[in-house]
Parts: sequence; structure tokens; C-alpha cells
Amino acid sequence: MGIERTDLAIRLSEEIGRTGLTRGEICRRASISTESLRRYENGQVGIPAEFLATVAASCGIDALYILAGTRREQAPAPAQQQDTRVSTSAHHTGNVIGFVSGGATINQINTQRHVERTVAEVKPGAEHVSDEQAAALRLLVEKIVETETKLKKKPRTFQSVWGALNAHCKVPSYRLIKAKDFQQAQMYLHQWIGRLDSMATAPVKDGDAWRKRKYAYIKINSKDDPTVVDRYIAKNFKASSLTELSNDELEQAYRYVAGRKTRMRN
Repeated sequence: MGIERTDLAIRLSEEIGRTGLTRGEICRRASISTESLRRYENGQVGIPAEFLATVAASCGIDALYILAGTRREQAPAPAQQQDTRVSTSAHHTGNVIGFVSGGATINQINTQRHVERTVAEVKPGAEHVSDEQAAALRLLVEKIVETETKLKKKPRTFQSVWGALNAHCKVPSYRLIKAKDFQQAQMYLHQWIGRLDSMATAPVKDGDAWRKRKYAYIKINSKDDPTVVDRYIAKNFKASSLTELSNDELEQAYRYVAGRKTRMRN
């Protein structure tokens, strides 16, 4: 059975988050565009062996974990990369990790300063979240980090957000979240986004993205009776569409729908 591209993409995002480096810095060190990195992380294209070799050497990313889901050794922090080299020669002392691309080109990383060790890992099974569910959680985490970066002076990193989610679900890795707990994990991240959207600076600093999230929430949570929102905004704001509302009015409509949802649930 071949390696699923989705698995590689998810593990790549997880590793990038673990390093604490920004995507811009990853792209700079790997000499690729941000669009290329986005396509790798979304699973739209395969991840080249040359890219993995480069970011393993320059960013401290565990390329073996991305490829096989197993950690043979602790990936070094980016600051410890000065003595690590990318080489095509197997004549080195120390551990060598090889990657084979589609064209059978072998790229080898000499990791002389590393100490090999075996780490026991629990593999995701049928009882855990599916690839599609894991990808959905990853998109929400990306949205949180992106929004935090826009709104906060000290935004949370990918590693920090993943850590918070794992702690909330009481698992060491988000791939080990039980399928039955997927909605709980999803709700936790949605609530995080909701708290960010409620910040006073959100409508100004996050602009159109903030409004689009409000539109989406309102429409999704009023599907049982779409006219309820139309009646509300017509009565309170003399408007016929959400797009006509000011930011303050849109926030009021959002809170109305959220309150209605809570009342219906109770």
C-alpha cells in the first residue's frame, strides 16, 4: 500500500507547527514560494524529496516522521542546524536518512550530531479521527493562527494551538483523537475562533475575513428557518441583506443567532 498524500500533508503541517517557525521563514530557508508550501500542506501535490531534505537540514523538521509516521530520533531545533549538511554521499560517520523521489533520485542527510533512538508510538486506528476529519481540524487550527497573528501582539503558534487541542482532548497527538470526540474537538476550535471574532479590534484588523465568518455562522445556524434572520434585520436595522449591515449591526445579528441556537439546544 502506498503512502497517502493526505497523511504526508498532515504530518508536514504538524512538523512545521512543532518547529515554531513561520511559514514565511520555512519558505525562505527552502527557497520555495508560499503557494508551493500551501499546496504541499493541502495535499494538492506530492512533497518533493529535495524539499524534505532541505527543511530537515535547515529547519529541524523530522522528514522521516513525515514520510513514515515514525520518529527514529528527536528532530533538532532550528538553532542547532549549523553543523548539519545535505549530502548525496553515503560515506559519512553518523546516521543517514535517505529519501527516494519518483525519479529514483536519492537524497541523503548526514546527521552526525544526532543520537539515534526508538520512540514507541501509538498508531491511529479505525476508532480515531479519519483523514478527512484530521484535515478539517488542521484547517481550523490554521485559521486560528492566522487570526491570532492579525489580532494579537503575541499570537499563539501552531505548536501552541495544537498542544491546547491535544490537552483538551487528552491525547498526545491530534491524530489520536477518538472519532466519537471529533465534534467536541471541532467545537473547541470553533469557540476559539468565536472568541477571537469577539475582540473589539477584529472587525478592523481582520476586515472582510471577519465579516465572512459572521455570514457563514449566521447562515449555518439559521438553516432551520432562514427567514428568521431576514425578519430580525428588517425589524432592527431596516435592511434586507446581511451585507447591508455595519460591523456593529452584523455583530448584533450574530449574537441574536447564537442566543437563539442556545435556547433551541436547551
